Amino acid sequence: MPTKLKVELSKHVSAPLVTPSLIKHIWQGTRRHVRIPTNWQAVSVVVVGDAEMKGLNQRYRQQASVTDVLSFPYGHDGGEIVLCYSQAKRQAKLKQDSLRREVSWLLIHGLLHLLGYDHERTRDAQVMRPLEQKILAYV
Repeated sequence: MPTKLKVELSKHVSAPLVTPSLIKHIWQGTRRHVRIPTNWQAVSVVVVGDAEMKGLNQRYRQQASVTDVLSFPYGHDGGEIVLCYSQAKRQAKLKQDSLRREVSWLLIHGLLHLLGYDHERTRDAQVMRPLEQKILAYV
């Protein structure tokens, strides 16, 4: 199991809560609960605003709306997580939760997608959702 993860962070908008240390902490929490492929090496996190996320969601999912997080696997050795910071803010407010917790949950969610987890079918969601909660409790 890989112990180190190369983290690349690109912010297209101001997002002070999204830091390499937060991403690495989430990685450590994920490693406690999920078997990580040994060749996994890097994750890239891109933080965007509404317009950019809407464009990506339209291009890759054919949905003309803003979404909170998208994941793009790089084969078997990592991937890219695109997080919409303004959507995270709205969701945190709606849930009456902290922005840090919402951002952490979205990063966990995106990372699990990169690792092959899904929630489209009920059976898959019954695996993914509790796992997200376990990892979130760690971070």
